[in-house]
Amino acid sequence: MSVRRSSIVLTTIAAVLLALAAVLRFVVAPDATELPGDADQTVHYAGRATVLDGKALQSGDTAHALRSGIPLTVDRRVKVTSTHGGTAVLEDTMTAHVGKQSLPSSQTYAIDRKTRKGTSPPASVSVEPSRGALSAAFPPDAARNDSYTYYDPTTRSIVPVRYTGSAQREGRTVNVYRITVSAPVKDTAVLAPLPSGLPRKLVTALVPGLGAAARARLTPAALSALPDPVPLVYSGRSNLVAYIDRQTGIAIDQTVDRQIVATVAVGGRATPLLPVSALRFRITPGSAAELGDKAASAGLALTLLTVAAPLALTAVAVALLLIAWLLQRRRQRDPSRPVDPSPATATPGGGIAA
Repeated sequence: MSVRRSSIVLTTIAAVLLALAAVLRFVVAPDATELPGDADQTVHYAGRATVLDGKALQSGDTAHALRSGIPLTVDRRVKVTSTHGGTAVLEDTMTAHVGKQSLPSSQTYAIDRKTRKGTSPPASVSVEPSRGALSAAFPPDAARNDSYTYYDPTTRSIVPVRYTGSAQREGRTVNVYRITVSAPVKDTAVLAPLPSGLPRKLVTALVPGLGAAARARLTPAALSALPDPVPLVYSGRSNLVAYIDRQTGIAIDQTVDRQIVATVAVGGRATPLLPVSALRFRITPGSAAELGDKAASAGLALTLLTVAAPLALTAVAVALLLIAWLLQRRRQRDPSRPVDPSPATATPGGGIAA
């Protein structure tokens, strides 16, 4: 093969490799960070619970109305049930086991498969109103700032997400985000088993055990002005801290402090009366280890796809271009090298046609 033809072949191969590197980096890699259509993850939590003993409360035994320190485990499954182009329908099911009691809850979201933010649902699919907010997952390479919002299903409110820095979990660098919620409960499944009101006599009996601010508001005069039974409004208060793998967006660790508080309106102001439930839990060490391993595997695959493979292809292409250039230089410096005859003008006798 002639030097000129070798240079052309090498240059062509290099161009193909550079194009393939660009496709991997700017087309295939971004698609690889989309939420997979078969995503299905179960995470386990453990902690303690405080719950309202309805029987003790109704009997007037306010000293034993709250049972605290009850062992708590939580099983959470997040599963994509269908995909519609760039939108995924995701089911987030959580079951809390408080003693012998199980408290299931389930929400359905329509999320953007790239950003993980709530989006418009497909036709005929009913989802939570989480448009524009995160709900059950963070995106890979999440922003390290306060630009995100979070949808809380208990209160059906959207609240800010605060970035607080970085940390290490299971050998991985994680972004730490804190979420604080305080709003009226709007989830009908949460409200259904709760009493809509309490006898005024029972509310009066609860006052001595309340905080100073609540006692100052619930004076005898204020209590006598309340209707009987006293209407209750429930407030949801949550503090969540999420430790999100910086590269993959996987939540390797998470702590949750969630309360449902019964309040009464006094002078137009909501006054806390008592918590009807308080759940404090975090991801178990076993689940954290599994999530760390998953993040490591997914992170390696992303690194190979987005960095290593494009760089390797680019390096080979550059090497081929360099070889082609050196061949051309050698050809130009060696004037004694015969010029390839053109098959179109060569004569049978070896002469050149006029």
